[in-house]
Amino acid sequence: MGVRFDCCSCCSCSYGLFVGEEVAEEGMRPSDTLSLSMRQLKERKLRSVLTVLAIAVGVTSIIALSAQVEGVKEGITRSLEVLGPDTIMVTLQSGMIFTDADVARVRGLEGVSSVTPMMAISVKVSGIEDRVSLIGISSYDLAGYLGEIRLFDGTIYYDVPAPQAVIGYNIGIDEAGDLRYKAGQPILITIGKRTLSMTVVGVLDEYGTLSAIQPDNSVFMPVDYVKALLRRGGYTLMMVKAENSEDVEQIVDLIEQVFGGRARVMSVKQLTSTVISITSQLNLLLLGIAGTSFIAAGLGTFNIMMISVLERVREIGILKAVGMKDKGILFLYITQGLLLGLFGSIVGLILGSITAYTIPIILEGGFGLGFGRTPRTGLGQPQAGQTPGMIPSYTPVISLTYLSIAIAVSIVVTLVSTAYPAWKASNLSPVEALRHE
Repeated sequence: MGVRFDCCSCCSCSYGLFVGEEVAEEGMRPSDTLSLSMRQLKERKLRSVLTVLAIAVGVTSIIALSAQVEGVKEGITRSLEVLGPDTIMVTLQSGMIFTDADVARVRGLEGVSSVTPMMAISVKVSGIEDRVSLIGISSYDLAGYLGEIRLFDGTIYYDVPAPQAVIGYNIGIDEAGDLRYKAGQPILITIGKRTLSMTVVGVLDEYGTLSAIQPDNSVFMPVDYVKALLRRGGYTLMMVKAENSEDVEQIVDLIEQVFGGRARVMSVKQLTSTVISITSQLNLLLLGIAGTSFIAAGLGTFNIMMISVLERVREIGILKAVGMKDKGILFLYITQGLLLGLFGSIVGLILGSITAYTIPIILEGGFGLGFGRTPRTGLGQPQAGQTPGMIPSYTPVISLTYLSIAIAVSIVVTLVSTAYPAWKASNLSPVEALRHE
């Protein structure tokens, strides 16, 4: 039966230890080891808290940063899925346009179901701070491009060369959720040095700004009117639909043969694969960055555990003198490291979740640094593959995979950092330890 032993006043400990025959024969119970570990950590509260925070920084970094990348990836892939796996996007180099003959050639290729020619430029809308996209597209093709047309107000335009426009949600709706432009009202659009008045016929419902052409930040008009307005006899973009999704790669090759190096041809499948590849590489980069904080946390944990062992040399000697085995001492300090890693993971999980959902708010505000501005080419058009908003809104996604990685790494780092101090403590000679002042 165990007896309670209280350390003498010369010892730095201020707690009792359960020792005796049970310790000698069976070792300390796990509950006793856990209790003793907690007491030792509480004795040095500031030191323990700083170690926990150091570990939490690494966990927070992984969770918060990976959530941004995963959120962007999910938003983009979801928007690409709306277009469908049978869709191919064809763009030309800056300053070049597709002619009606080019459209006819693509339309005549084997396996092509339909071709949607479009004209896209960057414009300024009265009452809107950032530039938006003006997209000329037929009303029939717009339905296919958006997946479905969801109107907040008004109706869709007719395919006649008239100054009628359907505007995106962020243009037509103000921050209070009220209509900024109602159906039938005029809207001023500045193209280059010209400011023109158009009639709003409809306002789209909210689609989300990660959609393929960011409909929330776009103005849609009949393609023939936009061509006449810009005095251009062609198009800046073609959306090609394949009869069969299995023939997409073959059609991509045929289109590349038609235009040579003048055109960039990308299928939705290729775009999705590219997005996944880029985001995976970004996540690896972010893991590497977060890894540096774990290295710092590991070194801090090592130093603290070594100091803890040196401060308790005499106490370790007493424990060994009354029968505690080496593995009991080893397990005691390993438990302390495990607790530090566990507490750091919990704190990091909380801070990481909060930070993950705070970052998009900060980026949307931009703090006046110019985030969200439209990148432009010399012709005032959005650059290929880009639409207004360099940092579009998105919903962070906290991945269970990266959450598990963060927690596992934090615990492993603390255990590795604790291994040597724990081994050193367990191998102390009882006689030398008791002589320690």
